[in-house]
Amino acid sequence: MKRIGIPLLSLAFCLFVLWKWTGGFTSFTVFSYTLKAAGSLPRVCPDMALIDQDSSVFNLDGKRKYLLINFVYLNCPYVCHKVNNQLEQIYHLMDSSLVPSKLEFITVSFDTDNDNVSKIKKYRSYFGSAISGWTFALPHQTSAPSFTHWLRKLGVWKYQVPSSGIINHSIYLFLVSPDKQIVHVFDPARENNQKIVQQIEACFGESTL
Repeated sequence: MKRIGIPLLSLAFCLFVLWKWTGGFTSFTVFSYTLKAAGSLPRVCPDMALIDQDSSVFNLDGKRKYLLINFVYLNCPYVCHKVNNQLEQIYHLMDSSLVPSKLEFITVSFDTDNDNVSKIKKYRSYFGSAISGWTFALPHQTSAPSFTHWLRKLGVWKYQVPSSGIINHSIYLFLVSPDKQIVHVFDPARENNQKIVQQIEACFGESTL
């Protein structure tokens, strides 16, 4: 009996630890764990002062429309540009009556050390002037710890590797309502573009797909 009891107790302890670490077996990556730790939806979107590609300073709270927010950095070797290319596809799938009048895309850079207004302005130009309602931005007059704290409150994880400068990060898209509630979080690596568009348009009480 003792031979069976010790392994069973060990198994139970390991399962308990795994349950704690994964938020009740629901979060198996640091990305999903950070998102879950930020709270269930809908929840308040924390405000932040940002500066856009045209050097205009704005606050998220000042935007009286839906916002689709994502995070990148310009020296990203691959995934950031892939996500933004996917966002461009999503933009063109959206009902044109919604963007930019009722919905704005906002792409925020993580890299406060290397990215600046002129760089994000140039990067924004790659997507063409025909796309309106897509803002590229940086945190404005915010310390690195404050920015990281804001990201965690949103549910975004990032870590910069000291030796290479590469920033590992989550790639979620956050849909924020006009009253500044986070109402949807999309994973562009796992969700179909049309499904994302349908869920966004459902917030307006319509779907064109």
